[in-house]
Amino acid sequence: MLCRNINIQYFYIFIVYTLFCYFFGIRFLEVFQDAQIHRRKDFLYNLNGISNKLTFEAVNNNTEFDEFANSLRKMPKAPYLILYDSTNVDVVLNHVCNLQFIPNSLSRLVAISFDPNSHSVLKQKHPNIPNLLFDLTGHKKSISSLPDPRGYLSYSLVLLVHAQICASLAFRGIDFWSMHQDTLWTGSFDQLELESRYGNYNLILDTIGNETPYYFRNKDLACGATFFVRGGPVSYQFFQQVISFMLTFQSPDSTIMSYLCSHQGYKCKFLPHSISSSFNYFESPREMVPVLIQIDGGRKDGDSKMDVLKRQNLVFTFENGTCNEKAVRELRETIKTSFQSLIRQDWSLEENWFGSGVFFLRHLFNVDPGRRKVYLKAHYHII
Repeated sequence: MLCRNINIQYFYIFIVYTLFCYFFGIRFLEVFQDAQIHRRKDFLYNLNGISNKLTFEAVNNNTEFDEFANSLRKMPKAPYLILYDSTNVDVVLNHVCNLQFIPNSLSRLVAISFDPNSHSVLKQKHPNIPNLLFDLTGHKKSISSLPDPRGYLSYSLVLLVHAQICASLAFRGIDFWSMHQDTLWTGSFDQLELESRYGNYNLILDTIGNETPYYFRNKDLACGATFFVRGGPVSYQFFQQVISFMLTFQSPDSTIMSYLCSHQGYKCKFLPHSISSSFNYFESPREMVPVLIQIDGGRKDGDSKMDVLKRQNLVFTFENGTCNEKAVRELRETIKTSFQSLIRQDWSLEENWFGSGVFFLRHLFNVDPGRRKVYLKAHYHII
C-alpha cells in the first residue's frame, strides 16, 4: 500500500510538472512571437514610409527611365538587366570581363545604378553599355535615422524598387532578363534560346539548391538571381502583386514570386540546376558545371563580395583593369575546385525516411505541398 501511495504521488507530481512545462512553454512562445510580430510591424511601417516617395508611378513616369526603356525595346533580343551601386561596382566590372569573352552576351547587358559614383565608374569604363542612374542615395540616408535593422531595410528597399522596375518594363510590353553581377557565366546563355524554348511562359526562373535528393523536394522555389519576364499585362499584374506582398509581409521578392507561381493564371517555368544554380551548387558532388552560378555566399567577417571572388580565383580582371581572357576560358575547371570546404560529405543531402515521409504526407493531404507558404517566411528570423 505504501509503494502504491508513493507511485500515485510521483504520478501527480509528473502530471503537474508536465502541465507547468507545457503552459510555461506556450506562454514563452507567445511572448517571443508577440515581440517578433511587433518588430515585423515596425519594419513594415518604416518600409512603407520610405516607399511612399518611391511608388510605381514615380518609377514608371520618370523621364530618364522612359528613355532607358525605349532603348531596351529596340534591342534585337531580351536584355540582361543588372542593378548595382558603389558597394559592388567592382563586381560589375568583373562581370563585364566575364561576359566579354562569351559570344552574344555583353551586347545584351544593360544596367541601372542606384548612386552617381558607381554610375560614372561604369559609364567611363564601358560607355557602350546602356546605363541608367536611378539615385537612391537620399532614401538610403533617411534610413540611417531609423532603428535597426537598417541594413535589412536598405536591402528591402532595393528589392522593392527592383520589383517596380520589373512591373514598369512588363507594363510597357518589354521582355527582359533580371540578373545579378555576382553570377558566374561558364558558357553561352544566349545559345540556349530559353525565351523561345519556353515561349508559353510568363516567367522563367532559377531555383535554390542543387541536384541532390534533399533539394529535389524544393525544386520549384525561386532563387531570384536569374529570371526572365515576358512583357505584357499578366507579368505586370504579377509584379504589382509582388510589390503589394513586399509592403505587407516581411518577405523578399524570390519567396513571393515562388508563392505567386502556384496561382492559376501565372505560367512559370523553373530552370534545371544544370542551366542556373545558386551557391548551393558548391555543396554538391559537382558532377556537372551549370551555365550560370550565383556566388551569394562564402563571406567571412568583414569580407566584400570581391574578397570572396579573389580568394577563390574567380576574378577576370588584371590589376590595371583590363580583362583576363585566360581566367574566363578556365572558369569551368576553376569552379570544380572552388569552395572545397563546402562539399557535403555527410548524409544530410541524401534521401531519408523522415524527409520523404513528410514530403509524401504534404502532397497526400495538399498541405502546402511545394512548401511555398513556408518559404514566404524565410526571412522572419532576420529581425
